[in-house]
Amino acid sequence: KQVLEVKSDILFISEGSYPLTLNRGQRQTLRKYAEKFTIHAGDLFYGALPERRAIRSKEEAWNLFKEFHASPMGGHTGIVKTRIAMCSRFYWPGMTADIEKWVSQWVWELIGIDLTGPMPLTSCGNQYILTATDYFSKWVEAFPLKTKTAEEVCQKLCSIFYRHGCPQRILTDQGREFMNSRLCDLLSIQRSITAAYHPQTNGLDEKTNDNIKRALRKLVNDKQDDWDMFLEATLFSLRSKTHNTTKYSPFFLMYGREARFSSEVPCKQDPKTYPKPDCTSLPHCINIEVKEQLQRSLVFQFAG
Repeated sequence: KQVLEVKSDILFISEGSYPLTLNRGQRQTLRKYAEKFTIHAGDLFYGALPERRAIRSKEEAWNLFKEFHASPMGGHTGIVKTRIAMCSRFYWPGMTADIEKWVSQWVWELIGIDLTGPMPLTSCGNQYILTATDYFSKWVEAFPLKTKTAEEVCQKLCSIFYRHGCPQRILTDQGREFMNSRLCDLLSIQRSITAAYHPQTNGLDEKTNDNIKRALRKLVNDKQDDWDMFLEATLFSLRSKTHNTTKYSPFFLMYGREARFSSEVPCKQDPKTYPKPDCTSLPHCINIEVKEQLQRSLVFQFAG
């Protein structure tokens, strides 16, 4: 029911009466339903003090979600943190499913990009690493660079966008290579600049850099000049491991399945014996419409 309808029904009950259109059974159902709500100073709430939550319509809920998730104050937190923050303050029917669906639509909406280096010079002439991290899925892209000029950075960023599409916003520091607005202007992307005295604003990508360097130290030779050979393997490791914040792997949130390791693939197998993919195991955070499309596609592929 809409907020005004619920409020009207509860006012009827508080005055000891019911809408004339209801029969006895409907009145009993309404009375039980109304026990979940309270009215204070003319406003409708879900629950009672101290856990009373303000009731909001679906239209109001969407605007609240954008504030709690997509705004700079929201910080593009994952499903769990966004749900906890909103469910402790507001209520509308179906809010849990709505929050999960809305958050899942923000994949690759905000990315943080950063440069690390100079690293030990490799035989290929690389000495910097450009990283791009999706704030929702925590998916990491990284490229070895010979220089950190705006031209080379733009070239690598374009290769990311050709594969994943353009983000709405890019979060960067005030490095000269990032102050060049040509790329953002060309692709209609909004750029957010980290304040010079608050570099931790782009903390997610800086943490990504630390994780990459920590992993590379375990793989490189004594001279540490072959790190670019192990960068792709390091990225696979980061993408396929469960992230502490989202409780899912970045790979899963991007592709809807876990990454398959080589040891999981049989060396020789008859194609007819390949297992049928199971879309029913996809978590709620995957957009429901996409899930249904996948299921319809699989039914078509395996028909007959």
